Amino acid sequence: MPHFVILIHGGPGNPAPDDLAAHDAHAQDLIGSGALVAAFAFGPTDEVVRIDADGPAPGAAGATALDGVGVVEADDLDAAVAIARANPATVQGGFVEVRPVLGSWVRGGGSGGSAHGVPSVS
Repeated sequence: MPHFVILIHGGPGNPAPDDLAAHDAHAQDLIGSGALVAAFAFGPTDEVVRIDADGPAPGAAGATALDGVGVVEADDLDAAVAIARANPATVQGGFVEVRPVLGSWVRGGGSGGSAHGVPSVS
């Protein structure tokens, strides 16, 4: 089944405990449904180091905070969008993005698909 990544951009400021509880409940729903493949929550933006051609620089100035990612299995993009629409960030002042996964590699888990920059394992 195809995989899709959901990029989770939270609302402004630090989330309230109730907001975090809503994310925990949503994750449990996805685990229970079997759709969630992986999820990662990120640390605060004041610990971000941005690296470009000029080298590393502190912070994510001018960037919308990326607070986490989830990888889900879904039949198609429409199904993945339906899953993403239920993410609490969409009603807490943030937003989500959905992107198809073209290739993957997971240490100890092999690879899937084919994309530039993704190691192949034989």
